[in-house]
Amino acid sequence: MSKNNIPCDTVRDLFPSYIDKLTSDTTNGLIEEHLADCAECSDILKTMQSPEAVTSETTHKETKEIDFLKKNKNRNRKIIIGSLVGAFALVVVILALNAFVIGEANYSGFIASRVEVSGSDITLTAVPVDSIHAISGLTFEEEDGVVTVRARAVLMSFLHKGDLRKSFTASEKVRRIVLNGQIIWDDGAPVSFFTSQVFQTKHDYMGSMSDNMRTADAISMSRYLGRFTNELKTSEKPYVWKINLEEKISQSQKTFLEDDMERFAYVFLGVIGNLDEVEYSYTVDGESFTKSVSTEDATAFFGRNIKDCGKSPRILSVLLSKTGLDTYVMGYEAELLEHRNVTLNLVNFTHDEFTDISYAIYSYGNLISAGGASHANGSPVKRGETFTVFFEHGDLGSGENVTIEFGIEIDGKSYTVKDRFRVPSEDGAETTLILCGSVKDGFYFEQ
Repeated sequence: MSKNNIPCDTVRDLFPSYIDKLTSDTTNGLIEEHLADCAECSDILKTMQSPEAVTSETTHKETKEIDFLKKNKNRNRKIIIGSLVGAFALVVVILALNAFVIGEANYSGFIASRVEVSGSDITLTAVPVDSIHAISGLTFEEEDGVVTVRARAVLMSFLHKGDLRKSFTASEKVRRIVLNGQIIWDDGAPVSFFTSQVFQTKHDYMGSMSDNMRTADAISMSRYLGRFTNELKTSEKPYVWKINLEEKISQSQKTFLEDDMERFAYVFLGVIGNLDEVEYSYTVDGESFTKSVSTEDATAFFGRNIKDCGKSPRILSVLLSKTGLDTYVMGYEAELLEHRNVTLNLVNFTHDEFTDISYAIYSYGNLISAGGASHANGSPVKRGETFTVFFEHGDLGSGENVTIEFGIEIDGKSYTVKDRFRVPSEDGAETTLILCGSVKDGFYFEQ
């Protein structure tokens, strides 16, 4: 200690501020007076003022800071990675819930259905046609005797395995049932998907060509009659829709082509309110022909006012059944038939499991070939499953007026499926048929 009686510890505590020139002149004088008499403190100050000491202290501080930053960086990296993993897991859980539990609220795929109605009591069974979805929920709403059903679909899993059966009691007598936008039951009778599609194109005025074409598309007229142009005669009664066919037609095709024209015309006259006549123009082997079908012709064929078809899908279904449009697919174009491959998807909507499919192919009513098919592993086709049968052009003979009759085997016994289906003409054509019925009541197809 120096003679100015300032303790060494106090002076040494002031050294950092003294070195950085932060102390006052008075304090500096006292420190320097102490240093003059205290060799130990003077040596300590010199050591603190040397560059090596500053560097060592700075390095130590920087090292501590770097270590802190590294630890903080590693901690932040773990937090970020954990957050990303958590977010990904959350997304996976949400997607899984949506796919397997929540599903599509108003399923847009095709649904096969069976409905039983007794007064105001409804029992509905629904199943998606494809093999990967299952119906997870059915919700019912009613208004003025119309029951609207919305089906929710999810991916098939142990939670939901296919079809769903649900009952509902309306507050009044049921007159119509609509499932996901399609009329499936009307006025005491089931309505096929095809009938519903056609009925929903009904319109009052044939002057709208776009509405006329909606009906033509619903019955796939261009698929069977080929390309065509249109003329509308609306200046005076009778109002006529003239359809000019552009495809080349052979003499051998003429008869059943004209039958097809009549069938399509009956439907047009039934669902287009003020349409009085449908006229076709076409060429057969270079010779021009016209064919007209009037409201009177259609009414005579139908046995009641043809315009009643626009009032009810049930009435329309009678017409479609009488024309045969609801039970087979028409086709005729010979140019395409030689290269044709046709796929038929058969959906099992019965309460039975079948093991084998047999088929007999006819042309103009004459048997031309027969065969059968089954699952490669021999497993049965269960309810809700789809069995696909593929036909090559060689199976279909000349391709003209070809129909197919199917049979199924259940418990070693064979059962013929009611109605034959006329084969589509295009190469690659694909049709879905819904197999309904039972061993007791017989089996039939809905399209």
